[in-house]
Amino acid sequence: MFENRNNFPCAVVDQDDVGERLALEWCNKYLKSGQHLTLWVAQKNILGNNKFLIRLSQHPQVDVVVARGSGYFASYGPVLAMYPRVGELGTIMATSGMTALCVVRWENSLSTWIKETGAEVLHEAGWKFPVEDNSELNPEILEELKNITLVINHNNTIAAGFEKKIVVTRLLRLHDDGVVLPRGVMMEWAAAHGWRGKNVDTLGEYVDKINAGVRPRTIR
Repeated sequence: MFENRNNFPCAVVDQDDVGERLALEWCNKYLKSGQHLTLWVAQKNILGNNKFLIRLSQHPQVDVVVARGSGYFASYGPVLAMYPRVGELGTIMATSGMTALCVVRWENSLSTWIKETGAEVLHEAGWKFPVEDNSELNPEILEELKNITLVINHNNTIAAGFEKKIVVTRLLRLHDDGVVLPRGVMMEWAAAHGWRGKNVDTLGEYVDKINAGVRPRTIR
């Protein structure tokens, strides 16, 4: 397996009462004296619609981070991420100071991300996820993703410049060889291997365009 870049344990649960309880218990195992639990939510209104989150967010040892309007953030212990989209995993994984990460999944199974991070699945409620979630990266796609990951500077955006040229050129090579690119699975792999912030979403945008026959422009 291509070496992943996280040096902290990861876990996943489905969103229901059992999953929430197990997620909190798991995070507490990694909460040491003097540390805080960071509660990550995509939008502020999520806090007001869930009794579990209302209670948790009011605890003095819990720091709340709202994704909307914020980018990278610092943690001082484990992180409990509620319902992140695949594109948001890049930002969450890049959190400084994080000692453990538990994800309460929402619209995707995150099967590729789970495999690549070695995440423990604590609870499955039997939700149905998109069919693509269960697809495997074929060897050609996987090799190109590994090569791209090694070449690009992950502190830079892939929306412009050298990084864009590398990503787009390699993806177009696959497309021209007749390979259909699985958007979500590729994004999950990227999030597990150090692709930071919006670069995960940008990768997905390139895949959508290329699959649709569009050839994104790059620098000469």
